[in-house]
Amino acid sequence: MYLSDFLPALPLESGQSHKKRHHGSVIMPIHRRSVLIGLALAGLRPGLAAATMQIVEAGSVVEVTGQVTGQLRADKRTLAVGEPVYIDDMLTTGSGARLAAKLGELTRLSLGERTRVRIDKFLVDRGGELVLERGAILFDRPDDTPSGPLNVTTPFGLIAARGTKFFAGPSNGVFGVFVEHGLVTVKTKAGEVSLTSGLGTDVMSRTASPTSPTAWGDVRIAEALASVT
Repeated sequence: MYLSDFLPALPLESGQSHKKRHHGSVIMPIHRRSVLIGLALAGLRPGLAAATMQIVEAGSVVEVTGQVTGQLRADKRTLAVGEPVYIDDMLTTGSGARLAAKLGELTRLSLGERTRVRIDKFLVDRGGELVLERGAILFDRPDDTPSGPLNVTTPFGLIAARGTKFFAGPSNGVFGVFVEHGLVTVKTKAGEVSLTSGLGTDVMSRTASPTSPTAWGDVRIAEALASVT
């Protein structure tokens, strides 16, 4: 059972078409996927529901291994390939699990095991904000197209990226950030560093400066990527 199963199909603008999930429910195109729930679930008027909350679809699941859930406010659901993910969704993976979600048309977000990430804001293929509560992620967006900043809030500090592919999570016993391509700035209360392609940094705590940019070895890179794919 899905949130959209409770809702009527909304009208489309000229030239748009519906897309169907594997279970047959109809959803709107990604640039128009905005559905109303809340009071509507109780059978009340859409106008009242709009005053309660608005749910906006950010993308969809493309790969799943193991137990993976999404939680939007009080609604917690098991995620499978093809399922939508929403703005303000808390994505959680279990032991040994993996998740890959496509955000917009060009962005891919991969989660390692025992990871919790909330999609705080997302502008389709432009930028957004994520909150990484624990675990590891791999963010992948082409750097040859115009894009806005992506900010990732972590327990250790802030990661600010532009058009890039980077890893963030446990590595060699510390929290590490590695940039495969693009530009990333890692900030803590004590300082910041900028990383370009092939460079990484370690962050010990929010009150310690990130280590100087360093080229990670092939083994460390491979282990980091394997933890999220």
